[in-house]
Amino acid sequence: MSSNHEKTNIVIIGAGASGLTLATFLHKSGIPCVVLEKRNRSYIEVRQRAGVVEARGVRMFERWGLADKLLGGPVAATIEYRLNGVGRVFEIAGDHGSPSRFCTQQMLVNNLLRELIDSMGGDVRFDVDSITIQNEEGQRPNVSYTDANGAHELTCDYVVGCDADHGVSRTSIPDGVLTRYSHEFGYAWLAVLVEAPVKGHPIMAVSDRGFAAQLPRGPQRSRYYLQCALSDTAEDWPDERIWNEIRLRTGDQALVNVQVHDKFFVPLRSVVYEPMQYRNLFLAGDAAHLVPPTGAKGMNLALHDVDVLAQGFVRAIAEGDTTELLRYSETCLPDLWKYQEFSVWMTDTMHDAGNARQHGVFRQRTARARLDALFSSPAAGQLHGDYLRGTV
Repeated sequence: MSSNHEKTNIVIIGAGASGLTLATFLHKSGIPCVVLEKRNRSYIEVRQRAGVVEARGVRMFERWGLADKLLGGPVAATIEYRLNGVGRVFEIAGDHGSPSRFCTQQMLVNNLLRELIDSMGGDVRFDVDSITIQNEEGQRPNVSYTDANGAHELTCDYVVGCDADHGVSRTSIPDGVLTRYSHEFGYAWLAVLVEAPVKGHPIMAVSDRGFAAQLPRGPQRSRYYLQCALSDTAEDWPDERIWNEIRLRTGDQALVNVQVHDKFFVPLRSVVYEPMQYRNLFLAGDAAHLVPPTGAKGMNLALHDVDVLAQGFVRAIAEGDTTELLRYSETCLPDLWKYQEFSVWMTDTMHDAGNARQHGVFRQRTARARLDALFSSPAAGQLHGDYLRGTV
């Protein structure tokens, strides 16, 4: 097996939205970097992931001069909150600094791939395996991996782990360095991708049978999410049951069964690892923190992480000032905990307001009162909209 040894400034592990965004910012700033991804490009291009770029992300891409290349056109931001089939449309007031720009995670990833690789000539290496990180004190990091051409080594100044919750980056950090803070909600979502577009507004539905949501996934498809038990499996949810529960929980008996493309289960949990850095290794996105999907903050928190990192790398490499890099965790964690709180609020409210057998009638009634306040209290509605936009 041949061995190839190279040098670069930064190695980024993971070619999802955060890793590709960071690489694009660095490439635009003239800082060499290499992205390592275990999947192939075709898989990354079609992989369905949740999330829409919020107002703060729009401003970030505008600041880096990439918004027009990466993001879509204007969009009216609304959510239909339903309670036992009765819907009320919540309008997210526009951000005066930057108009909303519609861009799903899959759209962003594909635009980043084209911009970084096809337009900029960025170095993204797909189909890699056996990634190993050496991050010894007082030494430049070394990242080794294998691919179809053999074994490779990359010596660099910094490593960034954008390889999600089960990647190699965080597991390369010795035991005892990171503190893990977590909260388990005690239930899961069944996620199903269906051949049916969202008609009207995205739906967040509360019912006496439990929670359900419908969110867009391209022009012809959407993904439904159904609250379920942690122990449930695909055998517990045949297609007929899925559609029956969707009709009952959304209150829409006119829905017809259409093709279900895939189904998987998402246990709802919140996790934060502190600190988000160790020596010359930095963790970003799901490698450093998880939020329940109810608040739709996962991708946007990851984009904020890499924005902070990119600015820090520019200062460190171009100007020799490492102050911002050394403060990476200190900069990101207060913002992260703020949006963790919002995500917990959303999750508890939407699920407590549903089936009273889960947490009791008292919590059901108080959660429904919180939902009502979004429409009856201008202050509550404004704050909710600010959190949804990411402008708090």
